[in-house]
Amino acid sequence: MSRPRTVKIVRDLWAARGRVTVMVLAIAVALTGVAALLVARAVITREAAAAYASTNPAAATLDVDDGVDPALLAAVRTRPGIADATTRQTVTTRVLVDGQWRRMLLFVVDPADALTIAKFRVESGSWPPTDDGLLIERAADTILRAGTGDALMVAGPDGSTTSIRVDGTVYDPALAPAAQERSGYGYLTPTALARLGFTPVADQLKITVTDRSAVDSTARDLAAWLTANGHVVHEIQAPPFQHPHQRQTNAVTALFLAFAAAALVLAAVLVAATLGGMLAAQTRQIGAMKTVGATTGQLLRMYLTATAATAVVATLLAVGPGLLAGYGLVDLVGTLLNIDIADRSLPWWVPVGIVASGVGIPVLVALVPILRAARITVRAALDDHGTGGRVGLRRTDRWLARLRGNRTTLLAVRNLTRRRGRLALTVLLLAAGGALFTAGLNSATAWRAWVDQGMDRRAYDAELQLTEPVLAEPVVAAARAVPGVTSVEAVLSVAATPADVAGRVEVQRTYPDGGHGSFTLTGIRPDTAMVRFDVRAGRWLRAGDRTAVVLNQDAASRLGNPAIGSEVGIAVDGRAGRWRVVGTVAEVGGPATAYTIPDAMTPIIAADQVNALRYRFDGTDPRAVTDRVETAVAGTGATVVATMPTTELRNAVDGHVVIFVYVLVVLAALMATVGLLGLASAMSITVIERTREYGIMQAIGATPHTIRRLVLTEGAITGIIGCLVAIAAGIPLSTMIGDLLGNLSFGLPVPLRIAPGGLGAWLLLVITGAIGATLTAAQRAARLTIRETLTYQ
Repeated sequence: MSRPRTVKIVRDLWAARGRVTVMVLAIAVALTGVAALLVARAVITREAAAAYASTNPAAATLDVDDGVDPALLAAVRTRPGIADATTRQTVTTRVLVDGQWRRMLLFVVDPADALTIAKFRVESGSWPPTDDGLLIERAADTILRAGTGDALMVAGPDGSTTSIRVDGTVYDPALAPAAQERSGYGYLTPTALARLGFTPVADQLKITVTDRSAVDSTARDLAAWLTANGHVVHEIQAPPFQHPHQRQTNAVTALFLAFAAAALVLAAVLVAATLGGMLAAQTRQIGAMKTVGATTGQLLRMYLTATAATAVVATLLAVGPGLLAGYGLVDLVGTLLNIDIADRSLPWWVPVGIVASGVGIPVLVALVPILRAARITVRAALDDHGTGGRVGLRRTDRWLARLRGNRTTLLAVRNLTRRRGRLALTVLLLAAGGALFTAGLNSATAWRAWVDQGMDRRAYDAELQLTEPVLAEPVVAAARAVPGVTSVEAVLSVAATPADVAGRVEVQRTYPDGGHGSFTLTGIRPDTAMVRFDVRAGRWLRAGDRTAVVLNQDAASRLGNPAIGSEVGIAVDGRAGRWRVVGTVAEVGGPATAYTIPDAMTPIIAADQVNALRYRFDGTDPRAVTDRVETAVAGTGATVVATMPTTELRNAVDGHVVIFVYVLVVLAALMATVGLLGLASAMSITVIERTREYGIMQAIGATPHTIRRLVLTEGAITGIIGCLVAIAAGIPLSTMIGDLLGNLSFGLPVPLRIAPGGLGAWLLLVITGAIGATLTAAQRAARLTIRETLTYQ
């Protein structure tokens, strides 16, 4: 490009430096969000997968009733399709923390285990720990509130507590974070387990396979071989080869990246609109350049260069904050998932994507107004007088002319309708930001209300869980006698496995934490007062439904969403049975569960046996009541393994998504910023285009105050229109986000809930921001003298 054209570009950009600044800021703000989410998504998805794979998780775990001795383990390793095998034991117990019982999983590992399968990394201390010590998972310190050298009071199988020392910490990224599961994780030897009163039994056979695509068939073949050799296999667990929360993280970050990209496209549209206004003011200059020989191609390259230069500056400004925010989000999500970020490098496509987005998208979008300006004929260019919009010839203009009221307001409305395309664009920018802003707050409000409603459907305050089934009458009577307890119900829940109708036991997808991917068969009274789940299809249980089940949404999904009246196969302890589906219910915060009546559980567990109590209390002192209930139940000879208050369940549910809601609100703020910058740019262009009009208005008596008020009123009206459109557009967007979050979390859409505070905050923000964004343009218009306006070209 020749030097004269380069000089012209530089001078044009400097002359319009205010509008150029707005363009740069709009691109930079939006690109910051894109860069941050590109970085976060690329690093987190890679590192979460790498962290999980680094543990070499078992492809499948077989629960063998009588345990696996060294000879059997050696034989298993020689079986076809088996790459390696080891044995473990997992014990569920509880630990006393600050006077309150917490659930705890104890992972028992033989000191001779080479730790080639289901590995963990010792971060402090050494493996194996002492015979009177254990290591805890590092993320469990917030639940256990203990560090190296501290003592934990762990309950034994008879309920008595034994002190065991914390010898150090381990890092185990294969587990769901302890804080989200509200559970502690401990690692110890069989000798230490025996000291706590439990019987060491290596009843978990963990295997890796030579062909990962054949995990299920290999595990089933091994189970059949074990059964043929006299061993009882209760269950086969083969979770997906990914972190328990990776699917949710991938989906949510993809959605957020799409929102950030939308903000960048809107910023590019703002650039195109601003550039179009600048080119409109230079129409005569373009005609003069064409008169002296400039070609369309030369003009196109000149203005594309100017646009690219603006985009490059914006990209340079955005890279630093984008990387900083991206890595901050990486660290935040890494902490949330309890994974180390071992490799912070970026794949090649991330910087390429940032630069291509920051430069390429604005240039492509700006190509339309630049082409239009470059292709104008000499005659059309020299005949241009810069007047904007025809007034009075359209039906809307005639309707506005008949309106009565404040003249400044009416004039502001008429002025806005003169450039309908620009008005539509400005409203679009504001509405896009506002829609995401209100949708973010609506989604946060809807999530809280949905979880509250889900917890209210559980009309009990706490659930006490026992180590094994016991007769119902003694434990129910003991709990009812506790002062403060108002009602008690007993239930029986057993681990189950989906099975096909032919009776073949299917492989469970349960993770080592025992919660993710689990499936439960629960016997519950048909007239229960402790749960009031919404029936989605069919009906609830009735007396006499001995072969009937009601499925919650997760259980229905795991069983292939069977039709009401159809039969499904569900196996317990390897024995498959056929059940008729009579209904489905919506349940928030529970695992995949099939509900049936207690009598239907008799073939599985002896009659009148229960292993959990759900109770309500008067709320005077929840912890004291809970302690008294546990003491009373233990006095009957039953052993309590855990008590889960509904408040704890609520905290566990919230911990899974709260960070994503916060990120959504931050993205909304980015889009809102782009929208307000668009309004500032539009009003600046408007003032420039109507410079002569302001002079004529002052010539016939308008004061600078009137001019200023006119421009501010136009900005405020534009902001109000954008706000109303944003509220309307935010409703379907809120529904979409709610569906995504709900289905990823519990297989249910989150019902729409409007946040009145969010709507009010957005309205106040937009009106205030609109006035602020318009103020500079208004001040400029008010300072123009009559002589300046009438000599303006």
